[in-house]
Amino acid sequence: MTSFPAIEYYSTFLKKSTKTMSEFSDVAFDKFVQVNDHNIKFTKNALDGTNSVVATMLEVKDPKEFLEFAQNSVGPLSAKVTDYFKTLYKINSDFLKSGSGYVESESEEINKIITGQVEEMSKNAPAGTEGVVAMTKSSLAASTSTYESMTKAAKQVFDIVDNNIEAATKVSESVVTGSKKPKGKKVS
Repeated sequence: MTSFPAIEYYSTFLKKSTKTMSEFSDVAFDKFVQVNDHNIKFTKNALDGTNSVVATMLEVKDPKEFLEFAQNSVGPLSAKVTDYFKTLYKINSDFLKSGSGYVESESEEINKIITGQVEEMSKNAPAGTEGVVAMTKSSLAASTSTYESMTKAAKQVFDIVDNNIEAATKVSESVVTGSKKPKGKKVS
């Protein structure tokens, strides 16, 4: 190490952070491309489907046939819209999960640097500052513990939302197709 260990710590951290930011930017751009591709495909399929539906509707001759046509057209449309939003949600939730992974790794790195600096400071602290050093270490431990608790709670909430979205999708699919309720987990 040099005579300025803090500079070396921060220099190393900045190098790692730059790499992480580049990786995160790549992931964000990839998700942006996925959303746009999904929107383009959905729009193209919707236009093709609309043309087909209109062509079929123009061939309807009587009111009874029109009612059958209308009933048969609603189910597939609802399923397509549900599938669209489900895929969009998946893309966004994947992005949020990867983003939280980057934030976690960066905060762990920052925590290591700060902890190392506090340890270094406590070794070289002048006599009579033991109380300040102890308070600093205690504050650092408390903030780390709070951050870990909040991260754990956020992950649990995210998992609950994912499970509820999946359950709601299954229920809505069963309602659209007219089948019985799916067996499995209860929606929380």
